[in-house]
Amino acid sequence: MKRLLEEARRMIRINSVTTHGNEELANYAATLLQDRGFRVQLQPVTHSLEGVSKRQFNVIGILGDSLVDRKIRKGLLLNSHLDTVSPGLPENWTQTGGDPFCTTVKDGKVYGLGAVDAKLDFLCKLHAAGRFREKKLRNPIYLVGSCGEELGMFGAKYLIKALTLNPKYVVIAEPSNLKIVYAHKSQNIFKISVGYQQIERDARGFNRKVHLSAFGKSAHAAYPHLGVNAIKAMFDFLQRAADSGFELRFTEFQGGDMVNKVPDAANSTFYVTSHQLEDFKRFFREMVRVEGGEKAYRVELGGLGDAGVRFLPDLLFPCLSEIVGLFEKISSDFSKLKDETYDPPSSTVNFGTMAQSFGGVDLSFDLRLLPDLPTQSIEEHVEEGVKKIAKGYPSLNISVSRERMNPSLNMTPGHEIVKICHDAMVAANMEPLFEKKATATEAALFQQAGYEAVVFGPGLSHGSSHSPNEHNLLEHLERASHFYEKLIEKVCL
Repeated sequence: MKRLLEEARRMIRINSVTTHGNEELANYAATLLQDRGFRVQLQPVTHSLEGVSKRQFNVIGILGDSLVDRKIRKGLLLNSHLDTVSPGLPENWTQTGGDPFCTTVKDGKVYGLGAVDAKLDFLCKLHAAGRFREKKLRNPIYLVGSCGEELGMFGAKYLIKALTLNPKYVVIAEPSNLKIVYAHKSQNIFKISVGYQQIERDARGFNRKVHLSAFGKSAHAAYPHLGVNAIKAMFDFLQRAADSGFELRFTEFQGGDMVNKVPDAANSTFYVTSHQLEDFKRFFREMVRVEGGEKAYRVELGGLGDAGVRFLPDLLFPCLSEIVGLFEKISSDFSKLKDETYDPPSSTVNFGTMAQSFGGVDLSFDLRLLPDLPTQSIEEHVEEGVKKIAKGYPSLNISVSRERMNPSLNMTPGHEIVKICHDAMVAANMEPLFEKKATATEAALFQQAGYEAVVFGPGLSHGSSHSPNEHNLLEHLERASHFYEKLIEKVCL
C-alpha cells in the first residue's frame, strides 16, 4: 500500500483534465507499466473537439502473448480512464487545502481529483497484474489507461475501432462500491443554440451595471439531486427579479464548465435604470436573507454605463427561460417512469453548461436514460419541444442537436464474465454483489462491439466522483487489488 500511495500522489498531482490532455500522465503510466514487465504502447488518439488538447493518448500494457489475432478473442482487458473532469471551485476542496491536485490521506480516505474516478483504480489493477510478470500465462493480460472518457469516451472508441486488442473479457473502471455492474443507463447530450443579431444601442436610462454570480455544488450529472445547480439558481433569481417588476437589459450569460457535472458557478451581467437601483439592492438583500442565500449569490455593482452598450435582444431571456422550462418538464415526466433496480430509479436531466459567444448562446443538457427508454423517441420529443418554442421567437435563430450518445450497458447475470467475476469475488473473500448504475461507461461501447464487459471499481458508487473532496477508501483499494488478482488467475493462468 505504501508504494501505491506514493504513485497515487504523483498521478493525482498531474493535471489530466480532459481538455488539458493526458500526455504527461500517459508517459508516467507507461513508466509504471514498464517497471512491472509490461510491453507498452502509447497510442495517439485523434479527435475533432473544439477547445480540447490534441495531446491525448491511450496507454496499452501487455503481459503474456502480445500477438493480437483479430479472429480469436483471448485474454482479459482491464481498462481505467486516466482523464478527469475539471475540479470546479478550489475553495470547495476543503479536505485538500483548496488544491484538488494535492493528495491528502486522512481517516482511511484518499482525497484528490481522480482518486475515485478513476486514477487509483488503474494502480489497483497495476499492482495486481504486476504479480504475474514471472508467471506462465495461458491468456494475456491487457492493462489500458484510456483518454477522453469524460468528453465522449473518444479514447475507448479509438481503441475499439483500431482493433488494437481483441480480448475475450473486458472489465471497465468506475467507482462501484466493490460491486459488479452489469447494466447502466445511456447518456445523451443535447445542445440548444440560440443565435441573434447583437446591435449596439443607446443605454436609454439603463446605466447601472449589475454582475450577478450564482454558486452551487458540483456533483456527477447522473446524480443531479446530489448537487446544487448554479445555472438554475441564477435563472430562478433573474426570473424572480423580472416578476418583481425590474426591467433588466442583459449583456452576458455564462455557467458550468463540463456538461457531465452539476455546475457550481454561473454568472450574468445586466443593466437596470438608475431609479430602480436602490429598489434592486433591497430586493437582493431581502431575497438573500429569506432564502438563506448569502453563499449562493453575489452581486457587484458598476457605475454609469457607456452611452453605447451592446445589449442582448430583449426576447433572449424569456426564450432561454422557456428552453430551461422545457427540460424541467422533461425531467418531471421522467420521474413518473421508475425502475427501482437503478439509483436514482428514473431517467434524469442535468443542465450542465451555458456558453455565450459573439452572436449566440449555447445551452447543454445531459440526459441519463433508462435502457427501456428509446433514445430516438426522446430525441424527437426534444426537437419538437424546441421547434415549438422557436415559433414564438422568429427573430431568434434556434436550433437543437444531439451532440453525442453513449449507449446503455445490458449484460445479464447469466453472461460468462459476470459468472467469472462472481467466482473471483468469492476467491477474494468478498461478498459477491451486483448492481445497475446510473452513469454511462466505456463498458457499453465494448458490449456494442461484441465483447462481454462489466464495470467494477473501488470507492463509493455515487456521491464522490465529479464532486469537491473526491475521495477513495484505503480499504477498497486493497480489496479491489485482491479481486483483480483473483480475476486474473481465473482468466489468464
